[in-house]
Amino acid sequence: MSCKGFDEQVVRHDEKISELMKQFVRVRIIQGNGMDLSLFQFDYDLTFAAFFLNADKTIYGRFGTRSDFENAAKDISIQGFKKALEGALELHKGYPGNNALLAGKMGPEPQKKVPEAYPTLLRYTAQLDFNSRINAQCIHCHQVGQAQREVYWYERKPVPDEVLYPFPLPDILGLTFSSNHPAKIRNVARGSSAEKDGFRGADELLTFDGQPILSIADIQWVLHRAPAKGSLPAKINRRGQEIDLTVTLNDDWRKGSDISWRTTTQELRLVALGGMVLEDMSDVERQGTGIDAAKMGLRVDSVNRGGRRGGGQTNAAKAGIQRGDVIVAFGDQTQRLTESGIIGYVLQEHPDAKALPVVVLRDGERMEFQMSLE
Repeated sequence: MSCKGFDEQVVRHDEKISELMKQFVRVRIIQGNGMDLSLFQFDYDLTFAAFFLNADKTIYGRFGTRSDFENAAKDISIQGFKKALEGALELHKGYPGNNALLAGKMGPEPQKKVPEAYPTLLRYTAQLDFNSRINAQCIHCHQVGQAQREVYWYERKPVPDEVLYPFPLPDILGLTFSSNHPAKIRNVARGSSAEKDGFRGADELLTFDGQPILSIADIQWVLHRAPAKGSLPAKINRRGQEIDLTVTLNDDWRKGSDISWRTTTQELRLVALGGMVLEDMSDVERQGTGIDAAKMGLRVDSVNRGGRRGGGQTNAAKAGIQRGDVIVAFGDQTQRLTESGIIGYVLQEHPDAKALPVVVLRDGERMEFQMSLE
């Protein structure tokens, strides 16, 4: 997979990493067709992802992260990639003696072995016909993520947290990492669970849940596979001293994930929000409208945003909801929720609902609509 901004960084700094790259057999995968999903388990909303593998398919680590829709390369750097390459080579030197440390980097058996085995991707084949239109034949990575969710919502079953909120970013714990290092903490949010667990800025995360860390992607992999509640061991380097810490995972910790930037969320907006794009009102905006800081106040930025099923009026527009409306109640929910929280509420608590009431404020007037979810 590739990302234009990151590819440009590689070109500019190629002389700095060329010798490292020569120590790898480099393979570039440009489509998802026929991809081995038992091996290549990663965040399918990325536009650049790398695996560091042994020839026997042992995974040394992953590289690639993202938190922004507009700027896919904002959270990665060529310096960080270089460090990940160096870390992978160090692990390779110790292999197979360190094999036990790497076992957790391999994922469980997937729902399907290959993308085209998913019901919504059956029209694709493992091999491409290069004498025909290639673009129409390619499976894009985000389509794999969509297909995994569709297994649940088309059967009207609740979408599990780990599928709805995949590969959580470390900021959900209060940790922000530098993109120029494997796993060096840039900031610890005040009052966060990470601060309470003893993490400090400039700490370097060496292992997480026993796995060696080469990049932020490795941290996200551990979080992706983490339990719904509990704790995970972590080893850090603090000014040359190795310290053992414990990461606390509170109830429903995944639900704080922001999935609004994800390409796969386009489809979720159609399914759960009727095609709306929602923005949580700031505290200043709330003061002007009289909406309490603890209550729902989601401004409708658009009512016609959707995925591949887009076209024509969306359910939100058909219901009468307009751009600029402020949603103050969705179903039976009135507490403050983000757009991601509303999507989770619908797909997990009301997966079989045919419609839900939506209450909005429009020019100071309270109005209620019934929005179809079919």
